[in-house]
Amino acid sequence: MGGPRGEVRILGPVEVCGPHGRAALSGARQHGIIAVLALRAGATVPVEGLVDVLWGEDPPRTAVRSLHSYVARVRQALADCGLPGALVTKPGGYQLDATVDAELFERTRDLSLWRGEPAAGTELFGWGRAEIHRLREQRITALEVHWADRLDHQDAIAELERLVGSHPTRERLVGLLMRALHLDGRHADALEAFRKLRSRLADELGTDPGPELTALHTAILRRDPALQSAKPAQLPARAGHFTGRAAEFAELACLPPIVVVSGVAGVGKTTFAVEWAHRVAERFPDGQVFLDLQRLTPAQALTEMLHSLGVPSDRVSADPAALYRTLLHGKRVLIVLDDVRRARDVLPLVPGDQGNLLLITSRDTLSALGTRHAVHTVRLGLLSEPEAHSLLTGILGETRVHAESAATTDLVVHCGRLPLALRIAAARLAVRPGRRIADLVRELTRNDPLDVLTVDGDDRTVRTVFASAHRTLSEPAARLFRVLGEHPGASFPADLADALGPGLDELVATHLVSEVGNGRYALHDLVRLFARQSGDLGDGVERMLDRYLTIAHAAGQVLNPRHDLVTRAPCDDLPFTADRAEVLACLDAERDNMSHVIRLAARRGLHRETWQLAYLLTSYFEARGNWAARVEQCEHAVTAARALGDPRAEAEMLRGLGIALQMTSRIAEAMVVQRQALALVREAGDLRGEARLHNNIGNAHSELREFGQALESYQAATRVHGAAGDEVGVALARRNLGYTYVRMGRPDLAVEPLFAALETFRAKGNSRLEAATLMSLGNAFHQLADRAPALRYFGDALRISREVTDHRFEADALAHLGVTQLALGDPAVAREHLTASLEVCRALGDRHREASALHHLGETELALGDLAAARDHLVAALAARAQAPDEFEEASVHRTAADLEGRCGRWTEAARHWAQALALFTSCRRS
Repeated sequence: MGGPRGEVRILGPVEVCGPHGRAALSGARQHGIIAVLALRAGATVPVEGLVDVLWGEDPPRTAVRSLHSYVARVRQALADCGLPGALVTKPGGYQLDATVDAELFERTRDLSLWRGEPAAGTELFGWGRAEIHRLREQRITALEVHWADRLDHQDAIAELERLVGSHPTRERLVGLLMRALHLDGRHADALEAFRKLRSRLADELGTDPGPELTALHTAILRRDPALQSAKPAQLPARAGHFTGRAAEFAELACLPPIVVVSGVAGVGKTTFAVEWAHRVAERFPDGQVFLDLQRLTPAQALTEMLHSLGVPSDRVSADPAALYRTLLHGKRVLIVLDDVRRARDVLPLVPGDQGNLLLITSRDTLSALGTRHAVHTVRLGLLSEPEAHSLLTGILGETRVHAESAATTDLVVHCGRLPLALRIAAARLAVRPGRRIADLVRELTRNDPLDVLTVDGDDRTVRTVFASAHRTLSEPAARLFRVLGEHPGASFPADLADALGPGLDELVATHLVSEVGNGRYALHDLVRLFARQSGDLGDGVERMLDRYLTIAHAAGQVLNPRHDLVTRAPCDDLPFTADRAEVLACLDAERDNMSHVIRLAARRGLHRETWQLAYLLTSYFEARGNWAARVEQCEHAVTAARALGDPRAEAEMLRGLGIALQMTSRIAEAMVVQRQALALVREAGDLRGEARLHNNIGNAHSELREFGQALESYQAATRVHGAAGDEVGVALARRNLGYTYVRMGRPDLAVEPLFAALETFRAKGNSRLEAATLMSLGNAFHQLADRAPALRYFGDALRISREVTDHRFEADALAHLGVTQLALGDPAVAREHLTASLEVCRALGDRHREASALHHLGETELALGDLAAARDHLVAALAARAQAPDEFEEASVHRTAADLEGRCGRWTEAARHWAQALALFTSCRRS
């Protein structure tokens, strides 16, 4: 039983094949024993049953003894062919352990297993004969099923005539023959086949054909078009080197009856649909139809569909849609409609039942189709980077791609991970095996990619597929598309598009614009390039800039209405309310775009828009930082103001540039531009502008530790602000004065001006400057060693900073709380505050504050005894300080590092840090 399993064939002459060849069976009895045991393979057949089958109802008295003799000979024959354990003696009978073709046929209906009459060469009786009859019936049924799917094959009629000759009264076979003859145009022969059957049934059985066959006869008489149904196999060949889309294929595992595959032009919708159709084709045995609807009207498409299903032109009925549904009723046909433009073009082609599957590709989402039918939509996105690499590897070969992996990555980027672009690029490289991938990347960089991404002899380029999508747009949507192509950012908000005109929904539906989440939209890089080449912009860019000016102005009125140099009419259509946090969240989302838009305005010579947009963002940068970007914005604004010959605007933007330079530790440069601005405002008699500049110049002196000059500047600011009647300006100068006294180590002198400033800010409701003043008061009391009020002031400053969502002041308040807790001997709590401060600093991109937070964290870890962590923080602090120079702060870091190395016993390193600290402190004192 544990040996090799033999193969027993009874669907024809009885044979047994083992490892050593065919068993040498002789005589009807030996073949009969194998056949009978094979019919019950794996089960015990009683001796009495074997006798009944082999000798019939009147066996001889020696039948049992003869049976045992035959079994012994059969067993020997099986052993000789390598199957010694195949025939087993069981209590009361025998059992055959083998693979039997009849059992395999019952499971698979594989007609190739048949070699002739079942159990040929045997003579069986009783239930054995019944089993043979059952096998014959199974075969003829399988043949009927086989030919029902192949009526249009050239040998169908001949085979069916042969089968009908063998089974002349079998109505299903006759019906199949009639259908095949009718499809072949032999209508009279089809009717004659029915007449012969009817005569035979009447003569031999006294009956008539059944209703199904009679109905078929009537349909043939009437030339019913429904009889013309054929089995089409129209799927195009699969695209080579198909890559990715596993998640999308998984979505379709349940075979939804209507599938829409949508996506941007060139994303591979047809390639995906054809690939999936081939994968599931065998589950649609009645055929697969493929129609390109780009070249067909709905009526033409329906006619083409009927032709595909076997209906000739002269048999198309007055209601072709009804005929189409009739032909598909009860069938399983896969229908692929490629490049559908509108939902209404598809409606007549939706099958009437769900056994069929309608697979549609479209650049549009065809949402209208979903209002009538259950539609499963597959939205194809760009390939992932690994998928894009895999596609290029498949086409170009692993060796070539691996040899230029960096260039391949660049090629993927230039093609935007768009499958069509990648395939075209790969095709260009494939025909020139010696060309480097880097050379094609260089060509894409130096030329218009839409011109480069073409292949000789193929008019399907990236530009042409985009153009075909663009041609379907309404005029408003096409106009909006052109303007959005000029938008310089990675994405844009819906309110911007809506302000520029109607058409966003249409662009999204056609996938020329993609929704990227959180109410934001984007154009693929190649689509954007095409948009910029697709027609006249008119005043589109000016309208886009005007919208950004409107948003920035409205935001500034909420954040700090003191910045009132630019005025604009109120706007009701804003993406935020008067809530400060909401305004900042909106500008956070648009921060990068604002810089891009200012560059766009500057590049186009729109000077007014350039400086005004930069100016209106002043209060945002006061709250959020990111001063490196602010430097560039203000530089563009200064150039624009000078081009306009507007000294007031120039002075204001020089002032803004000075602040940004100071915040990026470029204090000497800041001082230069602040003095330029001061000269301009004095010439213009602008007292408020002059006072602000005195304040800013004082801040620069204070950061340079030039305290005497700083005090003079603040006193001048106080005097001029007073003359201008600006109470808030006077308070700001007093706050800066107090701040400088703290930096000088004179907290006793700082308290009075700070409390005076605090009173004014609270009276005026200026929460942001209230928080700044509270921090300076906290520092003053910290220096006075009065830590309880210091903690209270810092805590209040932190609360207010978070309320007004001023992250810069939030980072400062957290750092001050940490330093104070460290002084109070609680380094664990200090670490929590300083770690939180570091996170905010890094989010702001403020290297100066980041360096300070890292230094204080180093001091904290030193107090906690974690010397390795302390060293890591101090090394990081020095690296950050290199990008935000401050000699005094850098000297302080070296001093702490010297302490650390001394505690570690690394005296050489400690001495080096002490020497650097001393040199830097000395330099500060001299300057």
